[in-house]
Amino acid sequence: MPVTAIPHLELIRRASRRTMPKGPVVSAVHAAASVASLRELAQVATREITAVSLLEAPATHETVIVDRAGWVTSNLHALGVITEIAMEDTEDEKDGNPLGDRAGAIQTGLALGWASGKVLGQYEALVNPGRLLLVAPNIVQVAQSLDVDERDFQLWVCLHEETHRLQFGAVPWMQEHFIGLIKEMVGAEKLPGISYPWRIIRVINSLIRADDSSVIELVQSDDQVRIYRKIVALLTLLEGHADFVMDQGGPDLVPSVAEIRQKFEVHRDSNKKLASRLLGMDEKLMQYRKGEVFVRSCVAEMGIADFNVVWAAPQNLPDMSEIENPAAWRTRILTHHA
Repeated sequence: MPVTAIPHLELIRRASRRTMPKGPVVSAVHAAASVASLRELAQVATREITAVSLLEAPATHETVIVDRAGWVTSNLHALGVITEIAMEDTEDEKDGNPLGDRAGAIQTGLALGWASGKVLGQYEALVNPGRLLLVAPNIVQVAQSLDVDERDFQLWVCLHEETHRLQFGAVPWMQEHFIGLIKEMVGAEKLPGISYPWRIIRVINSLIRADDSSVIELVQSDDQVRIYRKIVALLTLLEGHADFVMDQGGPDLVPSVAEIRQKFEVHRDSNKKLASRLLGMDEKLMQYRKGEVFVRSCVAEMGIADFNVVWAAPQNLPDMSEIENPAAWRTRILTHHA
């Protein structure tokens, strides 16, 4: 479903502006310089993480710099795709489309506007080819709030976010696999109410962004629990791998990386508490930490080239029990590929 076909599109946009944060307060010259710097540093980060990860994305998977309204527009595209998936088995389009009434449109717009102030970067996993979005005002604002060097922080963010572009660009089956999990979740149990596609889109947004989203709200049945665990394991691997790669390149490229990492961990913790109170989001922070421990352990034992067998096929992905026990994953993979 293209954006233009979403019911009440302009109502959603207007509602998003009501909760979209203002700022940061910088001059036009500063804003333009920040955008130019992000473009440059995204390329620097790509070269570094390609060398570290041994993954390379085709040039068609772009990196684009957006503002908060641009991020909202991107997520309206994703929302249209998810709504179309949710409506595939629905005969009554009005009843099946949760954006078909004004209340649903307003709810969606308010949620998008609020989230637009939290996201540093996000990979567009539902468009082909995918793109990485870097949300410039949020990156500037977080650097200011942490009181860290802005250029160092930009590069540090790019090292993490560009890894996600490589994960999807270099692994040809990743996008189809991810969309398949979303379709499974939608098909496992049709939930009534106007919030359903927005609840699904939280899964997508939680894939590649720096706040603390969770897919827990989607779990309603045994089938959904099973799919939920697959999604969490995938997100944990992707986030942990991105943090690992970022930390490998960070010390040489980012002089203040230790300060940034320490302050940003505090920032993540505080966001987690706020998000948990407001939206019941409680697992993203654990994904970063568990996933990085898994990747670090496996790379230490196998080397990065052998670890990259994880990207060879969907069946090579670890489940959550293996992420918590890296030796079990290594044993299974080494036995399978012996």
